Amino acid sequence: MRIDQTHKPWLYFTLAAIALSAIVFIPYARTATQPGGGTPIGLTFGVLALALMVFAALLSVRKRFPVIRIGRSRLWLKAHLWLGFLALPMVLFHAAFHARGLLAAILMVLTIIVVASGVYGAYLQHTLPSKMFRQVPYETIYDQIPVIRAQLVTEAQQQAFNVAEMLAPARGAGATVVLTMLTVPELGAEVAAFGLFFDSEVLPYLQAERPLATRMAMYDRTRAAEEFDNYRKLFPQKAWEPITAIQDIAEEKRQLDHQLRLHHFLHGWLLMHLPLSAALLLLGFIHAFVALRY
Repeated sequence: MRIDQTHKPWLYFTLAAIALSAIVFIPYARTATQPGGGTPIGLTFGVLALALMVFAALLSVRKRFPVIRIGRSRLWLKAHLWLGFLALPMVLFHAAFHARGLLAAILMVLTIIVVASGVYGAYLQHTLPSKMFRQVPYETIYDQIPVIRAQLVTEAQQQAFNVAEMLAPARGAGATVVLTMLTVPELGAEVAAFGLFFDSEVLPYLQAERPLATRMAMYDRTRAAEEFDNYRKLFPQKAWEPITAIQDIAEEKRQLDHQLRLHHFLHGWLLMHLPLSAALLLLGFIHAFVALRY
């Protein structure tokens, strides 16, 4: 979700709601003997805070149950962001900026953490898609990454064989017999070294999962470029094309790994935000029940 011009009405509404609440709260806090959640104004702020939390939670319900599709998704996301943020000042006004009791303290801390994680998630959703567009030209569908990685391995192996094919001499008039990498005259040692380089560094990198791949030499774009440049200098120009193709394949794998990293950033924050939001809502209802009952 991009934070664009369409968010301005929500920003103005949120600021106006906070300003109006402050206008009500300041004289109340100055005149009340003990301002807090037990007073009529404090209870009003508490009801508003809980209502905002419930509304924010409805976004998850809407996503889980496709039948419940009232309103457009973008409108729900904007309301979730801004009204969820508005719950924090309502909680602070409700408690008069003092946490009285363990449950109240837990609720206040949880509210701050949940709102902060929500703002962080909005920041990631605003910045990462454009960053991914700039940094990952080979971006693909996330679920297709394992399939594409397997295709890259097969293609790289074929290009490694093509290095020998480009250098292998033909036998007889019009012959196209391809010798093995180790039987290329005068370049046997160099071709063997390239084969070892491919088998020990390039192929394992192409086959590695992202956490392991990031610790390999081929993940370093500069170092990888130097290695491929060295081999291009060793071989005749007719062998450069498959070597460059292997270098491009390694770059595509590098970008797929980077896409995975950005994807995990983009969605990983939910692992904290959603459970804490559920805990906050549950404890909020318990707090309301206890306060009204006792």
